[in-house]
Amino acid sequence: MIRRQFLHKTALILAASTGVVAALSYFRQFFPRIAGKKRRITLGDSARFPVDTFTYIDEHKLFVYRDHEGIRAVTAICTHLGCTLESTTDGFECPCHGSCYNSQGEVLSGPAPRDLSWFSVNKSSDGKVLIDPGKTVAADEKFTNT
Repeated sequence: MIRRQFLHKTALILAASTGVVAALSYFRQFFPRIAGKKRRITLGDSARFPVDTFTYIDEHKLFVYRDHEGIRAVTAICTHLGCTLESTTDGFECPCHGSCYNSQGEVLSGPAPRDLSWFSVNKSSDGKVLIDPGKTVAADEKFTNT
């Protein structure tokens, strides 16, 4: 193989590799990050959560909402690219790309492709709040405090 052929083939391989990496990077934005299956989460006593407030639980990336009727839990992960959401007066907002959700987790604006997931909330045998991230429920479903 002469030098000119070698350089030509090397340039083609580098250009093709760069194109593949660029295409993969571009199309990655259309697919959200999906974590592995999670186990049930025990959060403690329901009195730990203030009434009518979304409480952020950093280690589990979720918000817990408690009102006078019960407790609900919603993911704190944006459905666009997996950024951690921030709670606002009207709902949730993604600081990375600007997706906005209302307090029911429905997409209001931005690049987010779908609504937020709400998780099943129950009480464990010792009376503590138990969240099951593997089981999604409707946004209005809550665990009653009775």
